[in-house]
Amino acid sequence: MDFKDILEQWESTPDGKKAADDSRFSHMVREKEEGLKQSGHRDRTGSYRTGRASLGPLKSMRPQAELDLHGVTGNEARVLVNDFLSESVGNHLQKVRIVHGRGLHSPDGKAVLKDVVTEVLESSPYVRAYGNPPPAEGGTGAVWIILQRGKTEPSGVGR
Repeated sequence: MDFKDILEQWESTPDGKKAADDSRFSHMVREKEEGLKQSGHRDRTGSYRTGRASLGPLKSMRPQAELDLHGVTGNEARVLVNDFLSESVGNHLQKVRIVHGRGLHSPDGKAVLKDVVTEVLESSPYVRAYGNPPPAEGGTGAVWIILQRGKTEPSGVGR
Protein backbone atom coordinates (compact mmCIF):
# COMPACT_ATOMS: atom_id res chain seq x y z
CA MET A 1 0.00 0.00 0.00
CA ASP A 2 1.54 3.33 -1.05
CA PHE A 3 0.72 6.88 -0.02
CA LYS A 4 -1.81 7.32 -2.83
CA ASP A 5 -3.79 4.28 -1.61
CA ILE A 6 -3.72 5.52 1.97
CA LEU A 7 -4.88 8.98 0.93
CA GLU A 8 -7.72 7.56 -1.15
CA GLN A 9 -8.79 5.34 1.75
CA TRP A 10 -8.70 8.31 4.12
CA GLU A 11 -10.68 10.54 1.78
CA SER A 12 -13.34 7.85 1.25
CA THR A 13 -13.87 7.40 5.01
CA PRO A 14 -17.09 9.05 6.23
CA ASP A 15 -16.40 12.26 8.16
CA GLY A 16 -18.24 10.93 11.20
CA LYS A 17 -15.82 8.02 11.56
CA LYS A 18 -12.80 10.33 11.29
CA ALA A 19 -14.24 12.57 13.99
CA ALA A 20 -14.89 9.60 16.26
CA ASP A 21 -11.32 8.37 15.79
CA ASP A 22 -9.95 11.86 16.48
CA SER A 23 -12.11 12.18 19.60
CA ARG A 24 -10.92 8.83 20.94
CA PHE A 25 -7.31 9.78 20.24
CA SER A 26 -7.69 13.17 21.96
CA HIS A 27 -9.17 11.46 25.01
CA MET A 28 -6.21 9.04 25.20
CA VAL A 29 -3.74 11.91 24.89
CA ARG A 30 -5.45 13.84 27.70
CA GLU A 31 -5.34 10.76 29.96
CA LYS A 32 -1.62 10.24 29.28
CA GLU A 33 -0.83 13.92 29.89
CA GLU A 34 -2.68 13.82 33.20
CA GLY A 35 -0.74 10.73 34.23
CA LEU A 36 2.54 12.47 33.40
CA LYS A 37 1.58 15.53 35.41
CA GLN A 38 0.74 13.44 38.45
CA SER A 39 3.82 11.24 38.27
CA GLY A 40 6.33 14.03 37.59
CA HIS A 41 7.80 12.40 34.48
CA ARG A 42 9.51 14.60 31.92
CA ASP A 43 8.04 15.30 28.52
CA ARG A 44 10.00 15.00 25.28
CA THR A 45 11.67 18.40 25.77
CA GLY A 46 13.03 17.21 29.11
CA SER A 47 10.91 19.60 31.13
CA TYR A 48 9.04 18.18 34.05
CA ARG A 49 5.30 18.25 33.75
CA THR A 50 4.03 18.45 37.30
CA GLY A 51 1.40 20.20 39.31
CA ARG A 52 4.08 22.15 41.17
CA ALA A 53 4.41 25.90 41.11
CA SER A 54 5.27 27.41 37.75
CA LEU A 55 8.88 27.40 36.64
CA GLY A 56 8.28 30.65 34.72
CA PRO A 57 10.27 32.97 36.99
CA LEU A 58 13.19 30.53 37.08
CA LYS A 59 13.11 30.02 33.31
CA SER A 60 13.38 33.76 32.74
CA MET A 61 16.22 34.35 35.22
CA ARG A 62 19.79 34.49 33.96
CA PRO A 63 21.99 31.44 34.67
CA GLN A 64 24.09 31.83 37.79
CA ALA A 65 26.98 29.71 36.46
CA GLU A 66 28.10 28.25 33.14
CA LEU A 67 30.11 25.25 32.00
CA ASP A 68 31.65 25.33 28.50
CA LEU A 69 32.41 21.87 27.12
CA HIS A 70 33.98 22.87 23.81
CA GLY A 71 37.03 20.73 23.09
CA VAL A 72 36.39 17.93 25.60
CA THR A 73 35.59 14.29 24.85
CA GLY A 74 32.29 12.61 25.66
CA ASN A 75 33.77 10.80 28.67
CA GLU A 76 35.36 13.99 29.99
CA ALA A 77 32.07 15.82 29.49
CA ARG A 78 30.16 13.23 31.53
CA VAL A 79 32.45 13.74 34.54
CA LEU A 80 32.53 17.53 34.16
CA VAL A 81 28.74 17.83 33.92
CA ASN A 82 28.15 15.62 36.97
CA ASP A 83 30.71 17.60 38.99
CA PHE A 84 29.27 20.92 37.79
CA LEU A 85 25.73 19.96 38.78
CA SER A 86 26.87 18.69 42.18
CA GLU A 87 28.88 21.85 42.91
CA SER A 88 26.05 24.08 41.69
CA VAL A 89 23.55 22.43 44.03
CA GLY A 90 26.12 22.58 46.84
CA ASN A 91 26.44 26.32 46.22
CA HIS A 92 22.63 26.71 46.33
CA LEU A 93 22.36 27.85 42.72
CA GLN A 94 18.96 27.68 41.07
CA LYS A 95 19.76 27.95 37.37
CA VAL A 96 22.89 27.13 35.36
CA ARG A 97 23.82 26.78 31.70
CA ILE A 98 25.96 24.20 29.92
CA VAL A 99 27.41 25.04 26.50
CA HIS A 100 27.98 21.83 24.56
CA GLY A 101 28.11 23.20 21.01
CA ARG A 102 26.23 21.96 17.97
CA GLY A 103 28.78 19.44 16.75
CA LEU A 104 29.78 21.49 13.72
CA HIS A 105 33.46 20.68 14.20
CA SER A 106 33.01 16.97 14.95
CA PRO A 107 34.54 14.69 12.30
CA ASP A 108 31.11 13.26 11.46
CA GLY A 109 29.15 16.45 12.22
CA LYS A 110 27.27 14.71 15.04
CA ALA A 111 26.58 16.57 18.29
CA VAL A 112 28.23 14.01 20.58
CA LEU A 113 28.43 16.32 23.58
CA LYS A 114 24.77 17.31 23.31
CA ASP A 115 23.77 13.64 23.55
CA VAL A 116 26.08 13.08 26.54
CA VAL A 117 24.74 16.16 28.34
CA THR A 118 21.13 15.11 27.73
CA GLU A 119 21.86 11.62 29.04
CA VAL A 120 23.41 13.02 32.24
CA LEU A 121 20.56 15.50 32.77
CA GLU A 122 17.94 12.76 32.33
CA SER A 123 19.51 10.63 35.07
CA SER A 124 20.64 13.36 37.48
CA PRO A 125 18.86 13.76 40.82
CA TYR A 126 19.88 17.42 40.76
CA VAL A 127 17.86 18.42 37.69
CA ARG A 128 14.35 19.79 38.05
CA ALA A 129 13.92 20.95 34.42
CA TYR A 130 16.01 21.87 31.40
CA GLY A 131 15.70 23.25 27.90
CA ASN A 132 17.41 25.20 25.14
CA PRO A 133 17.92 28.94 25.57
CA PRO A 134 17.06 31.48 22.88
CA PRO A 135 19.50 31.65 19.92
CA ALA A 136 21.23 34.75 21.32
CA GLU A 137 22.09 32.76 24.47
CA GLY A 138 23.33 29.58 22.80
CA GLY A 139 20.22 28.09 21.20
CA THR A 140 20.59 24.41 20.37
CA GLY A 141 24.28 24.56 21.29
CA ALA A 142 23.50 25.09 24.97
CA VAL A 143 21.09 24.02 27.65
CA TRP A 144 19.73 25.78 30.73
CA ILE A 145 19.10 23.71 33.83
CA ILE A 146 16.86 24.50 36.78
CA LEU A 147 18.24 22.65 39.77
CA GLN A 148 16.45 20.78 42.53
CA ARG A 149 16.56 22.43 45.91
CA GLY A 150 17.83 20.70 49.01
CA LYS A 151 19.43 17.72 47.27
CA THR A 152 22.44 16.20 48.93
CA GLU A 153 25.09 14.49 46.87
CA PRO A 154 24.39 10.80 46.38
CA SER A 155 27.42 8.56 46.71
CA GLY A 156 29.22 7.79 43.47
CA VAL A 157 27.45 10.34 41.26
CA GLY A 158 28.89 10.27 37.76
CA ARG A 159 31.55 7.73 38.55
